[in-house]
Amino acid sequence: MRYFPAPYPDEILGSLLIRACHHLGLSPRGLVHYLDDGWGEFSFVYPSFFQGISRLTRIPAEILLTEHTVFPYVAIGMTTPRRRVLESDWLTAPAHGNSLRLRAALGLHIDELALRRYCPQCCDEDYRCIGESYWHRRHMLPGVFICPKHGEPLLVSSTSVLPKLTTESAKLPQEVSGQPYSWGLDENGMRCLAAAVEEAMSLPAQTWSNMYSDAPASSVVKTRKYSNGDVDPMLMQFCRFYGTEFLRKMGLSLQTLDSDGWPSRMMRGARPSVLRPLRHILLRLFLLSSIFS
Repeated sequence: MRYFPAPYPDEILGSLLIRACHHLGLSPRGLVHYLDDGWGEFSFVYPSFFQGISRLTRIPAEILLTEHTVFPYVAIGMTTPRRRVLESDWLTAPAHGNSLRLRAALGLHIDELALRRYCPQCCDEDYRCIGESYWHRRHMLPGVFICPKHGEPLLVSSTSVLPKLTTESAKLPQEVSGQPYSWGLDENGMRCLAAAVEEAMSLPAQTWSNMYSDAPASSVVKTRKYSNGDVDPMLMQFCRFYGTEFLRKMGLSLQTLDSDGWPSRMMRGARPSVLRPLRHILLRLFLLSSIFS
């Protein structure tokens, strides 16, 4: 078997491919031929090349998918059958086949979410302990703006998550610089939200089908009819809970505070195509909070 680096804990596959280029002295294009998987381009975030990576690392493709891609995040809110379909699609389709779904789920139309984020303390610790840093999957997820391990705000680099990996973009955290960014939440709010993201990825699928029907706030949405312009008290509290600045920066501003607001529509079963996992996470955290208990 030819040499290929093994993934580190919580390492996204794009980071593994970058390290493989560094270790083997290959360009991303050269690494395509090394993997001999038959697909054409590497991406930082779009999953692909599972069979070649699995063959060289001796890690089952299904484990690579669940432990080293954003699959568990994108699958938030999906039923078990739909999760299985998505898993099959990702394991068999080339990277470009996943682009629209991932762009929508990860909010890559939002400038700051389209840039790689990293924790400087993780970077320093990784480099000191293993001789190199790597891109942590959890730091890539919308809603994670503070390192869950260190409680330190993530830095936003100038390196894009998209498009395909090139020699210029095949860089590790130690090779880039980053800047702090104000997301509109205080550190405690960011810490709670980051924890909620991690928890959401581990919840069984049925959690999401039952969550809104069991929520104490659901009666507000389901039993009361709002005339055009009437304010929904749940949406007022939701807006105060997160703040208008944060919701705006996430591209999730409430255009209306009546029953047509997106949180109310989601609780009635709407399935928005953009940032759906983050919407589920924000709603769940809000409904479980002491403010609306």
